[in-house]
Amino acid sequence: MKTTKLKILIASALLFMTASAQALQPEVLYAFQLGLRNPAASLVQGRDGHFYGTTGSGGSSGYGTVFQVTTNGMLTTLVSFTGTNGAWPQARLVVGNDGNLYGTTGSGGSSGYGTVFRVTTNGVLTSRVSFNGTNGRYPQAELALGNDGNFYGTTAYGGSSDRGTMFKVTANGVLTTLISFAGTNGALPLAGLVLGDDGHFYGTTYEGGSKGWGTVFQVTSNGVLTMLVSFNVDNGASPNELVLGSDGHFYGTTRSGGSGEYGTVFQVTTNGVLTSLVSFPGADGAYPQAGLVLGRDGNFYGTTAGYSVWKYYYEGATVFQVTTNGVLTTLVSFNFANGLDPSALVLGSDGHFYGTTAGFFHWKQLPRGTVFQVTTNGVLTTLLSFTGTNGAYPRAGLVLGRDGHFYGTTAEGGSSELGTVFQVTTNGVLTSLVPFNGTNGANPWAGLVVGNDGHFYGTTVGGGSSGLGTVFKVTTSGLLTSLVSFNGANGAYPQAKLLLGSDGNFYGTTSHGGSTYVNTNEAGYGTVFRVTTNGVLTSLVSFTGADGAYPRAGLVLGRDGYFYGTTSEGGPGGGGTIFRLIISAFTNVARQPSGSVLLTGTGPANGSYRLWARTDLSLPITSWTLLTSASFDSNGNFSYTDAGAATSPSRFYQLSVP
Repeated sequence: MKTTKLKILIASALLFMTASAQALQPEVLYAFQLGLRNPAASLVQGRDGHFYGTTGSGGSSGYGTVFQVTTNGMLTTLVSFTGTNGAWPQARLVVGNDGNLYGTTGSGGSSGYGTVFRVTTNGVLTSRVSFNGTNGRYPQAELALGNDGNFYGTTAYGGSSDRGTMFKVTANGVLTTLISFAGTNGALPLAGLVLGDDGHFYGTTYEGGSKGWGTVFQVTSNGVLTMLVSFNVDNGASPNELVLGSDGHFYGTTRSGGSGEYGTVFQVTTNGVLTSLVSFPGADGAYPQAGLVLGRDGNFYGTTAGYSVWKYYYEGATVFQVTTNGVLTTLVSFNFANGLDPSALVLGSDGHFYGTTAGFFHWKQLPRGTVFQVTTNGVLTTLLSFTGTNGAYPRAGLVLGRDGHFYGTTAEGGSSELGTVFQVTTNGVLTSLVPFNGTNGANPWAGLVVGNDGHFYGTTVGGGSSGLGTVFKVTTSGLLTSLVSFNGANGAYPQAKLLLGSDGNFYGTTSHGGSTYVNTNEAGYGTVFRVTTNGVLTSLVSFTGADGAYPRAGLVLGRDGYFYGTTSEGGPGGGGTIFRLIISAFTNVARQPSGSVLLTGTGPANGSYRLWARTDLSLPITSWTLLTSASFDSNGNFSYTDAGAATSPSRFYQLSVP
């Protein structure tokens, strides 16, 4: 695959004493074709430093692929599934002790029921297992690597009773069916396995057991099954995933069951002792939909979703604490008055938990979300009840400031119903730092980022002078500075959270706008931008469609100093792209008394670079003069004096990485 190597271009024509920023070209690391698209799971980094992933469809036969993306932008399709060798991989790959990649396909193989495969980093595929129904069918969860170097996994169905299996696969392809679920010993294992401190694996089945309501099981590496729990409704029903506690025991929740059939919290020891820590009563807690979180104090914390009793009455939504010896504290009981749909908790520096509730959407007469604090001893403080005037519907979580206070955004509400930025102290004092009014921005969707200066930075998807969104700074004292008002040509509609770079600047994406922007009906393909803390905007990338379109997610900074991102559409095949940029900056291009030019800049620490010069931008890259091949120091800095500039009064400089 051909990739561009242009990183930074600076013009120094004796009149230029500082850098003149130019637009970067993104290195498209992977362009998903119309027939090769939809990466199915997150990437994994191999021992060689490259990234590996899967697409759930596409490839030469339309059944999905396994691909490799190197950090210098080279794509290799390692596997194009044909159906016979697998189809439609869904789960994340796992790196084995041998450095190869292992995974599963949800279908395909000799019988069409899925496979386990190995792929070497140079693209050799070996089908380790072709499920045939008897030994399992339709694996959905990723593999788990055991201490013995073997792989362990589950199939949702199949086995002797078609209720699912748990299996072991050695690195050389020997399959052992450790469990063939029969209903009485479990059925429908959907969650992944957890490796215990004892080297055994633990998991849950969503159904089955003696009463058909799911199980918790232990399997040793040699295939000995211990049924730790058989749920019977009285002790719970339909378990969620497990979490390993600091005491070496496992903890979890069930979505229903217990004495009131509203769900439970349980503990299971490695020798099979079940303790029902909580049987939710209904009004004071009902229907936990997720697993538990381990707190600093060794206790577990979680939420229950609750339920609607009738059209305008709701109960059972809570935040709770459970100690390892079974003491339940309902920390919050939510209702229409104090909020609904509690978010994930944030642990503050004071040891307390903080969160938000979304409220009942567009129920204007009621609070439209809250911010709350819960101490570990059960004291609830509703720090903020959003009423519309002071904000409504917080979409993003809270961020902890250096001052120990929490900061966040609401997507709606405020004096103009266009959203707010707010501060909440740990003792419940609310300060509305910004009520957006359209001119200064509208509808912040993403969360805030703390800058090196201690101020907060964020984006709004609308508003500003052109109504196309803004980047803003807010101090802890409430002073708002509109750093960017997007106008289409420089971007439009930023949706994602900003990323703080190592240089102290902020980097982000706009989902539309750029050089292809015409008007709101032809809104362009999006941009990547940099904003300094004093509001200087540099458009680093203006997507053209051919190199990607509509980046809706934010950027990620890799260990190699490059920024990585995705576009949801575009690329050569129209299916979206993975791209990277090195956003190195010439921090100074200055004429010296001798006539030479001093160039300084930053890049990836301990990385290599090449510095080029030329006098005519129309020349091909092969005609550039290589000034030096050197390395960034441990802090990512470089310095070079171009003595040749004394006789070449106009030079353009390019910084690239080999």
